[in-house]
Amino acid sequence: MTQPLQNPPFVAIEGLDGAGTTTQARRVSDALVDRGQPVSTSCEPSNGPVGMLIRQMLSKRITVVDADGEHREIGRDTLALLFAADRLDHLQAEVEPALNRGQVAITDRYYHSSLVYQGTAHADDVVVDSWVEMLNERARAPDLTVFLEATAELSLQRLQPRGSRDIYESKQRLELFDQRYRDVMDLVESRGERVLRLDAARPAEELTEAIVEEIWEIGTSG
Repeated sequence: MTQPLQNPPFVAIEGLDGAGTTTQARRVSDALVDRGQPVSTSCEPSNGPVGMLIRQMLSKRITVVDADGEHREIGRDTLALLFAADRLDHLQAEVEPALNRGQVAITDRYYHSSLVYQGTAHADDVVVDSWVEMLNERARAPDLTVFLEATAELSLQRLQPRGSRDIYESKQRLELFDQRYRDVMDLVESRGERVLRLDAARPAEELTEAIVEEIWEIGTSG
């Protein structure tokens, strides 16, 4: 075992559904603990009250009834507001206390997901990107963003055994979100955010090793 990091970072793991964000959050946490480094793992939507509401909306357990009595999905503008509220609660309730305790704080998804999923314009449901960015202005930037690059084909292949689908899982949408993710990562990198891009098709252990080494470099610098 080694000494805990002097500057434990806040790490966001991002990628399409099926890219392996949840798997890597767990594996990286275990690997860091094995090194003697305390870790806190969380996710978005969070397990807080707003996050639980979002989860039910995404799984269509909660829908909106229109004037004709028809059930429809929650609009992306509404979801963008809810995600932003959940994010600030997540930071206050989980991330910041973890960092103050000297833990590496790992989140499975962060504001990059909002820029991808709620900031993408469709003809029937337009949300302006700059508005989604504005909603997240008070959310601190992560010290490291890990982007697991997965094609729509790989995503669908991994999602198929799950059986259920949320409102974002279709080939056409995944192809759109794949490009959006790459654009968002280019954007945040241009603003100085540290991004580690990894091919999600690589073996899980290789990805874990690369992420842990990047975290260790950040935590031992400065």
